[in-house]
Amino acid sequence: MAAATYRGFTLKTAGNSTDVWQVQIKAHTLSGSMPAVKKSIDWFLDTATIIDPKEFGSIGNKKQQDGSPVQENFHGYTLKNDTGEPNEWYCFFNGKLIKGGKLAMQKHIEAYLLAKQKAEQQQKK
Repeated sequence: MAAATYRGFTLKTAGNSTDVWQVQIKAHTLSGSMPAVKKSIDWFLDTATIIDPKEFGSIGNKKQQDGSPVQENFHGYTLKNDTGEPNEWYCFFNGKLIKGGKLAMQKHIEAYLLAKQKAEQQQKK
């Protein structure tokens, strides 16, 4: 069983395979490919929400028909995809470039907006 560390979390291979990795976040054991598990750790550290690594691999399995650039407005943020590849979306979010699948980015933005709204309500009290 191989082991690695990423951003303070210990990643271990599942069984004899070096293709499937696992990480323990709170009471959840997440498993998937190394990049997907790392992406789940990143999302958890950024938003305090847990997204299964399988979700990063399954987002947008269909390619766009002609590979032409696409952009979409989501709660005031512009999500763009220049290549037509399913996980090649990007967005400038709070001064930082975030990249990945469209659904994961939308969840990240929604989590941020919800946390911001709760913080504003707490200040009013």
